[in-house]
Amino acid sequence: MANTPLRETVEEGLWPLVDHFLETQDAVGTAVAVVRDDEVVARGFGARDLRSGEPVTPETMFHLASVSKPFVATALVSLALGKPIGSAGGPVLDLDAPIVDRVPELTLADGRASEITARRLLSHTSGLPDVAAYGWHDPQLGDDALADFAASLSDWRLAADPGSAYSYSNAGYELLGLVLSRVMGTTFEDAVRRLVLAPLGMGQSTFLRSDVPTNDAAAPHVGLPQTVPGDRYPYTRRHAPSSTLHSNLVELSRWVTAHFATGDPAGRLDPELVAVMRQPVVEVSEPPWDGAASLGWPLGNYRGYPTMSHSGADPGFGSRVVLLPDQRTGIVVLANSNTVPASYIARAAIDLVLEDDPEGEGCLDLRNLRRPVAGPVADTLATEGPEAAAAAYRRLISADPIEVDLEDDGFEDAVWGAIELYRTDLVWPLLRLWTELQPESSSAWTMTGWAHQVDGDPDQARHLLERALALDPDNSDAALIMSGLPPA
Repeated sequence: MANTPLRETVEEGLWPLVDHFLETQDAVGTAVAVVRDDEVVARGFGARDLRSGEPVTPETMFHLASVSKPFVATALVSLALGKPIGSAGGPVLDLDAPIVDRVPELTLADGRASEITARRLLSHTSGLPDVAAYGWHDPQLGDDALADFAASLSDWRLAADPGSAYSYSNAGYELLGLVLSRVMGTTFEDAVRRLVLAPLGMGQSTFLRSDVPTNDAAAPHVGLPQTVPGDRYPYTRRHAPSSTLHSNLVELSRWVTAHFATGDPAGRLDPELVAVMRQPVVEVSEPPWDGAASLGWPLGNYRGYPTMSHSGADPGFGSRVVLLPDQRTGIVVLANSNTVPASYIARAAIDLVLEDDPEGEGCLDLRNLRRPVAGPVADTLATEGPEAAAAAYRRLISADPIEVDLEDDGFEDAVWGAIELYRTDLVWPLLRLWTELQPESSSAWTMTGWAHQVDGDPDQARHLLERALALDPDNSDAALIMSGLPPA
């Protein structure tokens, strides 16, 4: 472990890399914290809302997307072990019991609902498919939202035998949230507040968007050029357990240190609880962060350091939290757009803080990031029109040396958030241009087909998704969207 003071390492080594990233990429705002032992170095970059220009600070509240899941898992596993934070008592939840004991409204078309257990849902080995449409445009705000979601799965079938394989499922975490609610006899959001957030001193953190102070909230930004999508926001209580935790660097740093084995026990998770949640359940084999899945955490290894980490991506937001409990170190990266490579920032932080290596792979990757070609093309499209944008694209791809990233991931990042929010109007010009410029891109036809599906044209959506799958038969996004279309 590096002996350089943490603040000096971060301020002199990491912050310039993040500044460089913001200067060269199509990002709006980012918040980064590095934790070692109980010391925290945190800073905001850019704007929390382009409309006002107000800066991101360590207190800015971000939507965390799937980083919500470890909090839900911690609450459930603590109840199963009989180790709720700050209180005593025996186990009140059996992770291996069928969840239909707690959620009788859950039925499946194949009659296999009784094979689903909390343990399998926590590790994404239940066999349950993923959600195809989140309905952010039509948020469900009542206390019965999760029960309604469970009942809505009656025409679903398991995609794999429970316990046989890893298959990420947001739907599984919605069911876990309902189990938690039933065990605690309160709403899901209140249950997590009582079991995890309040005991760890995370009083501002909340799964309820209505509790987020407007003057501290980061706005989502989608499309290119980046745009706040009006009143659309990735929030509905139907998907709260998988996605809707809001928090900031100050309180997430407390969450990180809660996993360390030393310090005041009042602010820590029980060591047995942490140990159980560090045990691998199923292999995933997606290094460096996702080597295996545990009960709520992807487990990985970077530079020989075992990690617990989770990423999150919902329209207009991105996040990653990385814990290295053995080194009593953690990294938090939050963003209010879909275009921030949070993983790069986390790897660079580990290079610097634990290895004192400014030439490490993570630092080099962050330093050498090129702007995706979608950015300058979209800028030209917005100011000069499609012909000029196409000409700009041709110039960029023929330049020597190439100064932009030519992969079409930048186009996908630019459009998917707006489509998922049902704001296709923000990205139709870019979608049309993308398919013209890259007609062999399976991703381009997938996103365009999805936009047609959102706009109520299932026949055209099906035609374009079939084209996407013909170009890439392994395109899981196209297959998932296709599964949500009505029969031809």
